[in-house]
Amino acid sequence: MIQPGLPFGDALQAIVREHGDTFRDGFAGWLGLNRHVWLAFEREADKVWNRGRRHYSARTLVEYLRHETALTDNGADYKINGNVVPDLARLYRLAHPERAELFELRVMPGSERAA
Repeated sequence: MIQPGLPFGDALQAIVREHGDTFRDGFAGWLGLNRHVWLAFEREADKVWNRGRRHYSARTLVEYLRHETALTDNGADYKINGNVVPDLARLYRLAHPERAELFELRVMPGSERAA
C-alpha cells in the first residue's frame, strides 16, 4: 500500500514514501499528526547511541517517554498505540543508517516484514 503524504515536506516524508511497504498501514498519517512523538523518540535514541549503547529497545524508549510526560504538569501524555513502536524503530534505522543496528527488527509469526 502506498502511504498517504505527510503534512510536512522533509526528509521523513521522502523516507516513508520511498519505503512505504516497510511500515504498517496508516503510519504516515499517524506520523503527520504525531511529529512531536517522533522527535522525542529520535532524541532519546540519539542519547542512547551517544552514550555508547549499540543495541537497545524501542519499546523501552516509548515507555520512558510515557513515564516522563506523566510526571510533567502539562497534561500531554503520550498516547501511543504499541503497534507504532516497530515503525518508529524502522524509521530511525532508515533515517540514521549508520545506527541501523541500534534496534533489532524481528519477523513476527504470520508476518511478511520484520517488526
